[in-house]
Amino acid sequence: MTRHFMFSIGLSEAAMADPAYAAKVLPLAEEVGVDLLVLGHPQALPFDAQVIAAWAAPRLTRMGVVPLVSTRLGHPFHHARSLSAIDYLTGGLLGWCPVAEDGDAERLADMVLATRALWDGWDADCLIIDKESGRYLDSTKVRPSHYVGSHYKTRGPVNAMRPRQGHPLLVCNALSPFAVPGIDVMIVEADQAAPEGARRLLRVGVDLDSVAIAQAFAEGRIDGVHVDVDAALGQLPLVAQRLAGLITPSAAGGTLRERLKLAAPTQAAQEEIA
Repeated sequence: MTRHFMFSIGLSEAAMADPAYAAKVLPLAEEVGVDLLVLGHPQALPFDAQVIAAWAAPRLTRMGVVPLVSTRLGHPFHHARSLSAIDYLTGGLLGWCPVAEDGDAERLADMVLATRALWDGWDADCLIIDKESGRYLDSTKVRPSHYVGSHYKTRGPVNAMRPRQGHPLLVCNALSPFAVPGIDVMIVEADQAAPEGARRLLRVGVDLDSVAIAQAFAEGRIDGVHVDVDAALGQLPLVAQRLAGLITPSAAGGTLRERLKLAAPTQAAQEEIA
């Protein structure tokens, strides 16, 4: 089976808060073959990335959108609700990149576990929606989470469905690391120690060395690259051109997990509940 080279872009331009500008960036990113559009940077979050992801959702056809989710901006209950809704709005193309703007990695990991516990309070097959019988859902398949962690407690159940993908893709940026089981994508510097993830992306600059990247990919040391750009309209085509031969845009259809061949999460988070 041919491995898919993952192409991830990080975007923290304040101009993304302007719909007129963002409406130009999204189709360009899809056109050049971006797999993951990460909104924000651990040291620069000049907009509400979840709001922009919700706005972008109906405009996406194949590209995943990954908002940074800060410990500063909400409780796991709020994150679980909003991210579940956005995952449905995108048709299952959502990831999330939790970050701690205060650098507290333990608190960050606790936020991830608490949010996943809330999602896992809903079984994937709990909805019935039968108008004739009047049954909306099987209440035996909805449970309070009762999560108790080092920084957060939740009772739940959260009043939002389990996300379409079970959990949106979990992306860990090693600039704001956290260690939990089940990380889908790790973004790392060269030779940087980091928690394990199912896919490993090397952070490179816009002046990237495509030969070295191709060699690292062929040897299985990386699964793709992540590039932070500060002028998307000019830099996206340039970066894509330098990666020509590695990028293979996939067809629309399916969820982000299906497209990237990442396993659906189990509901093992229940085991993490104190």
